[in-house]
Amino acid sequence: PRRGAPGGGGGGGGSRQLSVLLETLCASDDIVDRRALCVLPGSFAWEVYVDVLVLTSGGNLLDSVSLALCAALSETILPKVEVIEAMEEGEVVQLRVDDRPEVGAAFPLRRLPLCVTVAQLGRQFLFDVTSDEELCADAMLCVVVDAKTGEVVGLHKLGRGLFDLASLPAMLQRCRASAAALMMQLDRELAFKGQPM
Repeated sequence: PRRGAPGGGGGGGGSRQLSVLLETLCASDDIVDRRALCVLPGSFAWEVYVDVLVLTSGGNLLDSVSLALCAALSETILPKVEVIEAMEEGEVVQLRVDDRPEVGAAFPLRRLPLCVTVAQLGRQFLFDVTSDEELCADAMLCVVVDAKTGEVVGLHKLGRGLFDLASLPAMLQRCRASAAALMMQLDRELAFKGQPM
């Protein structure tokens, strides 16, 4: 059975809904420098796909997937690509790819989008909610925080219910703190991964 959160449980339409939501929240022009993905205007550009395999979800799927997305994209190196112009008329433009990581470029992220979902249950706000808490929530809000600066860069209301707007400033501050803590933990994990065994 499908759960209450986007992408929860049953796959199919839920996974498509999660994909569209993540693309909307985390891949806009102010997040990704799309011009930097262009190799030759009108001809060649990097096309980027991120596949996430969710083996199980106990809730908070949107936040978990956005954290994985931040980790993957912040570690992505695009190979150096050189355009070889056509020498004669009718000849096709070609590309020379140097896939050595040391000459590549970091993925062009302007911001590091991290989703922090907040569930409202009565007068309480819950973070890192379980599937059962998601089902019981009066309302849910996804706050996208730039993990580089702590700036709130997006909001998206999830599901039904009305969110208490009077509590929004304090709740956004907690979202910023939560995102900062998650990024510190992610940075530690990525640094540990890079150490020799």
